[in-house]
Amino acid sequence: MNIITAVVPTHESSLLLTLEEISQLVSHSHDPQETLANIVGLIHDRYGTDVSSVYLVDPVRGDLVLAATVGLDPSGVGRVRMRFDEGLTGLVAERVAPVMEADAAVHPRFKYFPEAGEDPFHSFLGVPIIESGAVQGVMVVQTTERRPFSPNEIRMLVTAASQLAPLVTGARLLEQVAASARAPSVGMGPPLPPRGVVVRILKGCSLSPGRGAGLAYVIDGHATLGPLPPRGAVDPAVEKGRLDEAVEATRAEISRLSRRISALVGEDHGAILQAQLMILQDRTVERDLDARLAAGDSAEEAVSRTLDVYVATFAKLSNPLFQERIFDIKDVFRRVFWHLRPRGGTAVAQGGPLVLVAREASVLDLFSVDLDRLVGVAVEHGGPQCHAGIMARSLGLPMIGQVHGLIDQVQAGRRIEIDGRAGTVDLDPAPEAVALATRRPANRTSAKGRRASAIPAPQVFSDRPGIPRVEANVNLLSEADQVVAHNAGAVGLYRSEMIFLARRTLPTEEEQVEIYRKLIEAVRGRRVTIRTFDLRPDKLAQGSSAASSSAHALDWRLVLEVPSLQRLFKEQVRAILRAASVGPVRLLVPLVNRSALLDFALATVREARGELIAEGLAFGADVPFGAMIEATAAIPLAGSWAGRVDFFALGTNDLIASALGLNREDPVGAQCDDVLHPGLIRMIAALIDAAHKGGRPVSTCGEMASDPAGTVVLAALGADSLSVAVDRLDDVRQTLAGLNPADLPSLRSRLLEAETVEDIARLVSQRGG
Repeated sequence: MNIITAVVPTHESSLLLTLEEISQLVSHSHDPQETLANIVGLIHDRYGTDVSSVYLVDPVRGDLVLAATVGLDPSGVGRVRMRFDEGLTGLVAERVAPVMEADAAVHPRFKYFPEAGEDPFHSFLGVPIIESGAVQGVMVVQTTERRPFSPNEIRMLVTAASQLAPLVTGARLLEQVAASARAPSVGMGPPLPPRGVVVRILKGCSLSPGRGAGLAYVIDGHATLGPLPPRGAVDPAVEKGRLDEAVEATRAEISRLSRRISALVGEDHGAILQAQLMILQDRTVERDLDARLAAGDSAEEAVSRTLDVYVATFAKLSNPLFQERIFDIKDVFRRVFWHLRPRGGTAVAQGGPLVLVAREASVLDLFSVDLDRLVGVAVEHGGPQCHAGIMARSLGLPMIGQVHGLIDQVQAGRRIEIDGRAGTVDLDPAPEAVALATRRPANRTSAKGRRASAIPAPQVFSDRPGIPRVEANVNLLSEADQVVAHNAGAVGLYRSEMIFLARRTLPTEEEQVEIYRKLIEAVRGRRVTIRTFDLRPDKLAQGSSAASSSAHALDWRLVLEVPSLQRLFKEQVRAILRAASVGPVRLLVPLVNRSALLDFALATVREARGELIAEGLAFGADVPFGAMIEATAAIPLAGSWAGRVDFFALGTNDLIASALGLNREDPVGAQCDDVLHPGLIRMIAALIDAAHKGGRPVSTCGEMASDPAGTVVLAALGADSLSVAVDRLDDVRQTLAGLNPADLPSLRSRLLEAETVEDIARLVSQRGG
């Protein structure tokens, strides 16, 4: 492997913030202003600059206001304001990009603010604070000396702003909480009575196999926290003690989940939950809860009624960011409420099993529940290829989707059972069924990110000429151990969009480099194919960075016309090339459906290489470039593209949807005979023939590659490799082991002559069964 190396100064390479540092910052933050002061103090100390400041966008006036500073005149906080078209700080917000000047006063956009006390400072570096796809503020560092900031320092500050964005916007959220506390109190009536059960069994479609039973953990914007326990005599001191104990248990749960998420999808993701910890220790929240207790409420009533006031207040706000972030407050209060439940009947406080119930299939929602207690997921919307379903399969979680009326039928705290294979929700499970369903499945991921039970000793599989190689799909860092344990030859597909979908802020280049390097090192020398982000509306999760008001602009299909998306793509290409300095990597671009898109992607790779050389950063010099074919219109173009790419990848899920006019989210798209459609088989054969004629291999992924019949068909058509979920590796190998390479050319010819699904099924059964 060829590596272009460079030496990065130690002081620049160690500027990334750690989860521990962010946790320490949060532990010392008890109100919004203290949080912002701690943030600028942390950046000031870490970067060794003379000034560190945070400017926030005023949600009412729309301009920037100095919110916290170390180095500038503190009296300027709240007074220094500028429009986006004023000053260098405004330029950062206007461009949504970093601005660096060694001598700020000479820049044409420089504007002097006497109340800030900026006279002694010359250099300027500002980076945008972005969350939910929009600028929420600007982070600025300055020095007295006239000096440029290096590209590495700029990238590191961009990363720090990304890591701290949830805390900055969380502080703004808590400011709104404080404002609501000062407003006239909105009384809350008693909780709605439980709705009647219409049926016992609800039917949906299978997204991930297995069975799980536990208490329903409902995530719904209109749902209550659950029925309050019968009220008896209330002792305020006792209730205060119960509430304090529940809050501490919630704090421990969030901290544990933060570390768990770090292990699964990267340390930077774990920092997202730190904003929820700030809510628990905010003085305004504490004061409001104590006031309810003093008024004679039980701990449960205090939590429920305080949340109701906040929800009512936030429902009136027009700012979409605040409307979205109210889910953080709901989530925190829900956790506290659960820990207050009577220990005898629910086992919630003792760590009992939970079943996540939600309207949408959201990757982010999976991370809102303690994964050590999560035994299943049921959602009203979401089909077999939704990313939450893919994530659930990676975690070994039973999951069902398309359960109509689910939220209307299931109340928080109700014991239910889901059967991921049958696609059913049992609203009144028998005790013996519950006992069976709550046993930890053999393939569940444990708290340390490894499988809960021992994995059989890996067998040694050798490639056979004429038979596709078997490689592994990876969605989470924790799956790397399984790739090694099952002796997969390579990672055939790493879905990088998972690190975008599992968070509210877009990952920076440095964060991506760290995650990709960890994966490459964890698979011990095996080649890793990293697919660049495949963000489309059908894959977005509510609350993720890509599901914001600007989600349309982040649609991958618009990359040729959206500059911000092009910058995001280049950052990812740079990160992949840099990570390739530690091991073999292939770069795969999704949904290549026109020559202009291929031209753009290839040009971006060339530009990224040139920039890395100019900046002196190490990167892999020989990273093969691949185009993913997922639309039928691209197949006739593959022959002309073969000379410009190093390999093709066939995305069968989208290709089937494109070919048969199906919706990936629709259960009809999961028909088992879709992979045997004669027209689809002929199209795949044409693609493979065109690629092989140009001397390029074809890898395949998606459900077709792991389906027994699909495996046989792809082998007969000449696919070079099949990339499947880790837990399907052995099944696919067993299917391929029953094939004789000498028989495949004849089978291929007969498959291409067949005209019905039944004919193809019969051929597969006779020759590959």
